[in-house]
Amino acid sequence: MDIFLPKGFQPSVDRASFSRSGRQARLSVVSNGVQYPVLRRWTAGFAVSADDVPVLDGVVDLYDGAENLGQCLIKARETVGGERIFTVKRAATLDYAAAAEIEGAVLTAR
Repeated sequence: MDIFLPKGFQPSVDRASFSRSGRQARLSVVSNGVQYPVLRRWTAGFAVSADDVPVLDGVVDLYDGAENLGQCLIKARETVGGERIFTVKRAATLDYAAAAEIEGAVLTAR
């Protein structure tokens, strides 16, 4: 089947732009039901904009778009050069399949 397009037609979206590896991460942190953008993340912490994000405390959730990366317990925080840097004590990844198995085992044991 042939498709004829008018002269000068340019596709506006390239398939490569949809690849996950090529896109910018949409990291965010949720605290008390409020979502804040994360500038960067590493194993022991993350950084946010000091102007836009208040001082966070306690347990927060990290997200990449809609995917929950895990919960973090904030251990320390400092403000450096317009960034608020949080150090986390633990970062747990969620394993929904294992949680469902554990929950099912607990329910059947009762």
